[in-house]
Amino acid sequence: MRHPLRRLACGLVLAWFAAACSSENNSNNNVVNVDPSMSETAIASAFSGAAANSTIQMAAGTYKFNNSLNLSTKDNITVKGAGMTSTILDFSGQSAGADGLVQTIGAGQTVKVIFHDFSIRDTAGDGLKITGGTGVHVFNVGVSWPTRQQHGGYGIYPVSCKNVLIEMSSADGASDTGIYVGQSDTIVVRNNVVTNNVSGIEIENSFNADVTANDSHGNTVGFLVFDLPSLPQVGGHHVRVYANQFHDNNHYNFGDPSGTVALVPGGTGGAVMANTEVEIFNNTFTNNQAIGFAAISCFAAFGGDPQTSPCFHATSGYNPFPKNVNVHDNTFTGNGTNPLGPASSNPDPTHPSLALAELLASGFPPGAGDPGWHNGHVSNVAFDGIIGIGSGSTPICATNNGTETFNFANLHLDQFTPQTPNLNAILEFDQAQFACSLPALSPVPVPTF
Repeated sequence: MRHPLRRLACGLVLAWFAAACSSENNSNNNVVNVDPSMSETAIASAFSGAAANSTIQMAAGTYKFNNSLNLSTKDNITVKGAGMTSTILDFSGQSAGADGLVQTIGAGQTVKVIFHDFSIRDTAGDGLKITGGTGVHVFNVGVSWPTRQQHGGYGIYPVSCKNVLIEMSSADGASDTGIYVGQSDTIVVRNNVVTNNVSGIEIENSFNADVTANDSHGNTVGFLVFDLPSLPQVGGHHVRVYANQFHDNNHYNFGDPSGTVALVPGGTGGAVMANTEVEIFNNTFTNNQAIGFAAISCFAAFGGDPQTSPCFHATSGYNPFPKNVNVHDNTFTGNGTNPLGPASSNPDPTHPSLALAELLASGFPPGAGDPGWHNGHVSNVAFDGIIGIGSGSTPICATNNGTETFNFANLHLDQFTPQTPNLNAILEFDQAQFACSLPALSPVPVPTF
């Protein structure tokens, strides 16, 4: 016969253990289940009315939406499906609302949100858009446009957020950027696959970002680290791009001609514009037909007319020049062999991206007595040359990116005029001038959830 006190003690221990496990494994104990048999109105109500510390659990299946799906701005909501290929939010019939799944958090709120294990397809605008979050975790989420003729601008799109982690996700077909994080702070983008977008991954006007272990291929450009002049948050800095694969990014540029990304020529591995403290290292750049990597100023993108260039009319604190961009220990293979190759398939012969593609192509073949491109390709690493070492700051350091004599190029766009409409006469290959070293940037803390 068991002792009653022993039975009571065992019961209390088991109850405590079960409660502890429940608390550890399911902090969001308010679960709202939805399935494809429910009406759009009922599902929309579940999303917009979600309580703090709750989970919206989506069963496997395809959900059809005619409108945007707006998520409550209460704190600590999890939206989860049964798997990226099992739970599909289909917006191909969308007739109202600009975007797919949206959460817009007002100023002054502290809101954490988690999205995982589902896909978003064929939105009229952006796929997954989160504004103002203070903890955003996206994992195993896919965004694509398999049937819609006009693709939305952004796939996964956190903006004005803090503590952002995007991992094990995919974006396919965005007419601007597949995975974009803008005007945000403390960002980790890792282990994602991005393809068939204009820009694969973009960190824009943001602070403290790590982009690592991603596969970016088949886009117009593999990645961008940009700082634009007229956004509320400027001064992008401390961005590390490392251990990624940027290969075969040779899609013609199909971006909106009025957008900044429309300026990038198809066939670009990656580019940095007007950022400070950027470290590009241990990446592999392969078969990007226009150029492997470039660091440029705002003026290379928008021109130098004081009356019209936004570089002269920027938000206070904006620096139009790249500074302390450290490009080292990357592997470049087969890049820059045909800058006009992707452009040749562009159905729009007036697209803005053609201008830079034609400029890069103007170095082939080298003119008599001119430097031109050697070894059959554009230099793997290029700097626009609009501001140089003599300015008192280091725009770019480039070391251990290959052993070719002409591996690094100063484009000297400071000397570009209508009278010298090609690069042949102004290119400079004095790599020793930029073979400087900069301290390694510290890792960005991975946000926890």
